[in-house]
Amino acid sequence: MAQDTDDINLTPQELQILSELDSRQFGFLKLNSPEQTKKKALVVRAIKYLERMLVQAQAEKQRRKADSTKMNPDELKDDDEDKGISIDPKTYCKLGHFHLLLEDYSKAMSAYQKFYSLKGDYWKDASFLYGQGLVYYHFNAFQWAVKAFQQVLWVEPGFPRACEVHLRLGLMLKVHADFDAALKHLTLALIDATTPASFSKLEIKFHIAHLYEVQGKYRLAKEHYEALLKEKTLPSHLKADICRQLGWMYHVVDCTVLGITRQQKQAIAIHCLQKSIEAEPKSGQSLYLLGRCLAASGKVHDAFIAYR
Repeated sequence: MAQDTDDINLTPQELQILSELDSRQFGFLKLNSPEQTKKKALVVRAIKYLERMLVQAQAEKQRRKADSTKMNPDELKDDDEDKGISIDPKTYCKLGHFHLLLEDYSKAMSAYQKFYSLKGDYWKDASFLYGQGLVYYHFNAFQWAVKAFQQVLWVEPGFPRACEVHLRLGLMLKVHADFDAALKHLTLALIDATTPASFSKLEIKFHIAHLYEVQGKYRLAKEHYEALLKEKTLPSHLKADICRQLGWMYHVVDCTVLGITRQQKQAIAIHCLQKSIEAEPKSGQSLYLLGRCLAASGKVHDAFIAYR
């Protein structure tokens, strides 16, 4: 085995770095970014080493299996006891983590599935469940992702990425129209001040407002959107999203529901969409929706300009 892997040398310091990497760094450690070039190269080397080791172990198993046909039963028993080759299932789990951090989701899934099939008590490994959930999430296999993330919280309630788990559960359950459960998880993500998440607290508030909107609770959604617009630290991309949602909601929702007149409804819709474009001038979606609103208001020329 050393003969084929002696070109990959890992120092004790590098091994220590690799030992600390798993699915919990996903979304926070950007291996594909320029500033992480050295660490990415280290992870790629580690993957090559582990994959070669697995191939060699499998080849040795096959060789011994072939040799066993030439042995008598007593020799075969001694060989199994003294020279048996065992591949630690955790090797596949580690490979899954490395591929996940490199955003190679297909290979991550393959490695995680191998670990799942070999490790009877796989469900005790929260980092594995989290990594598997992230891969399912990437492939929009939400039913399986929800199950994996729920298992994470059950196995390790204080999981270091609990906020991220609640956030993704909330987003998926919103898609599945399980609104009460979605609100519960988004709220838990919002109030979690101990573990980091890939979304800011303002972005989580936006998704809670959007949850009310898709539920048809338009006045409540409007209140939450407008409260967000008053935030002093609101980033421009989020302001664009909020104004776009508000503008289109004013356009499509009956004026009596919002407690305003028809003329006010169209004027506010156009104003909000214009504000969205001011915040994000190249947003094709906002420009298109503005064109729709202008056309509905009889401003055909202005609508044509927006569509362009």
